[in-house]
Amino acid sequence: MKTSQQKHPFLQRLVTFFLRSIIYIHYHYRAKDKYKIAKGESVVVLANHQTDIDPLLIYLSFNKTLYTVATDNIFRKGLVSSFLKRMGCIPKKKGVVDLKSNIEMMRVVSRGDSLLFFPEGNRSYAEFQYYITPAIGKYLKAFKSTIILFNIHGGTGVFPRFAKKKRKGPFYGQIKKVLKYEDYADIPNEELTQIIKDNLRVIDSESKQLYKSKASAEYLERLFFLCPVCMTPHKLVSKGHYLRCQNCGLEVEYKPDLTLASNHPHFTYTKLLPWYNLQKRWIKDLPIKDDEIIFTDGPVTLKNANPEEERKIIAKGQMSVTNHYLSFPNISFPIEDIMIASPVSGIKLCFTIKDKSYQVIGHKRFNPLKYVFLFNKLNTLMNQKQIDNYFQIQEDDK
Repeated sequence: MKTSQQKHPFLQRLVTFFLRSIIYIHYHYRAKDKYKIAKGESVVVLANHQTDIDPLLIYLSFNKTLYTVATDNIFRKGLVSSFLKRMGCIPKKKGVVDLKSNIEMMRVVSRGDSLLFFPEGNRSYAEFQYYITPAIGKYLKAFKSTIILFNIHGGTGVFPRFAKKKRKGPFYGQIKKVLKYEDYADIPNEELTQIIKDNLRVIDSESKQLYKSKASAEYLERLFFLCPVCMTPHKLVSKGHYLRCQNCGLEVEYKPDLTLASNHPHFTYTKLLPWYNLQKRWIKDLPIKDDEIIFTDGPVTLKNANPEEERKIIAKGQMSVTNHYLSFPNISFPIEDIMIASPVSGIKLCFTIKDKSYQVIGHKRFNPLKYVFLFNKLNTLMNQKQIDNYFQIQEDDK
């Protein structure tokens, strides 16, 4: 009798075969490099993370199944979860150390199969490299596998995290570096970690390539909630190539080369990252009054998001947050119980309380990022224990 493990290779390769043409025609993606995994060879592919379909893109460069580590909140009860597992996906809790997923990864390698995972753990937001654990060098040595460092280029231009529609421009994947076990076995762990970080860092705006769109700034307010000129929140609205502040009149163009431009004398940013970091500093310094509503949004939909469970609606309507509660029309959660929170895709906010996961699906201009920053400021469990290494507000991303 065939096991589910034996079914994974066939299904992943079959899906990849049928999607190859679609990915090529619809996204104009090119797999520049191919790597033939030899019989008996186990590889661990590490890649930067730019789009929701990154695993499918990377599969095109390899001849065998890559067991892929994926966030556990995409594993829904029923066909979705079953399909993902048969594709060889390994669920991992987002933002925290997950011993169960680590054990499963070790099992995959020990039986001679190969892995794919994204050390940053998050899709690119504002063109910076997310936190990568300093322990990754030591961790990878335990596998004794071939390490392949893979770069995806152009994903932040073709399908930025804040956008709804794709754009046209160069989009490709390539193998940046291959390290056989004998190449890195004697390298100090810290040095191996730095090699990984250096070879996975991709900043598309540095390429000067153009990404054409009829609405390049579409839903940029999913990333930016604060006007950098008048410092007023929640007044930015995107249309066409521009993001405008309804309070002071600031108009910023998001250009085809992924840079910013404005005629306003007090707007000095040319890249996304400095603006992103300004928002973090603003949240960090934001005065908080007891029981006063800090942020509010609506309409939103609140659902449970526990792995292997059917998604059910818990609440609909306005959400608000104070220094004590995250509230919805018929349910409230104590702020101090929030263990981890993260933005997912463009308009979704996921958070965990006492091992129960929830998902907020916002309106089309909803900005989940500001809530994650805020939870890293308030007296939440994630702030108390410094759990969040991705969206913490203690220091700027480099």
